[in-house]
Amino acid sequence: MTQTLGIVLMVVVQLSILGATGYFIYRFAKARYARAAAGVIETAADGGRSVPVIAAFSGVRGLPWWFAVASNNTNPALVILPTGLRYRVIRLHERPFSAIEQVDVRTAWKTVNLEIRFRGAALTLAANVGTTDLARQALALLPADVPLTDRARSLLNAPTS
Repeated sequence: MTQTLGIVLMVVVQLSILGATGYFIYRFAKARYARAAAGVIETAADGGRSVPVIAAFSGVRGLPWWFAVASNNTNPALVILPTGLRYRVIRLHERPFSAIEQVDVRTAWKTVNLEIRFRGAALTLAANVGTTDLARQALALLPADVPLTDRARSLLNAPTS
C-alpha cells in the first residue's frame, strides 16, 4: 500500500511539473508570436534593423529544409546592418552581404522562415519571423544585389495587405 501511494504521489508530482513547464512554454511562445505579429522592426544604436524572430535554426546544406542541427527559441536574433547580417542561433555571428549566396522564404503552419545560405558554409540559417508581412519588410531591407529565390522575390513584390 505504501509503495503504491509513493508511486501515485511521484506521478502526480511529475505531471504537475510537466503541466507547469508546458504552461510557461505556451506563455513564452505566445508572447513571441504576438511580437512578430506586430511586425515592428526596430532600429538599433549601430544603425542595424532588428527583425523580431520567434526562433532561429541552423540547417545543413543539402539536407531537407525542415531539418535543423541547432535551434534557439529563447533568444534568437536577426539584425540587418548597413554592411551585413548579425544573427544568433547558438552564438552571435556577423556576415557581410557579399557572403550571402541566396535568401529564400519558406512557409508552413504558423511559420514563415527566412532561409539564408552562405557561400562556402556547410550550415544555413533559418529565422522564423512569424508573418509574411514581416518577412516582406525584412527582405526589403536587404540590398538589391543580395540574391533572392523566385519565392522570396515574389513575396517582396507582392502587394501588401
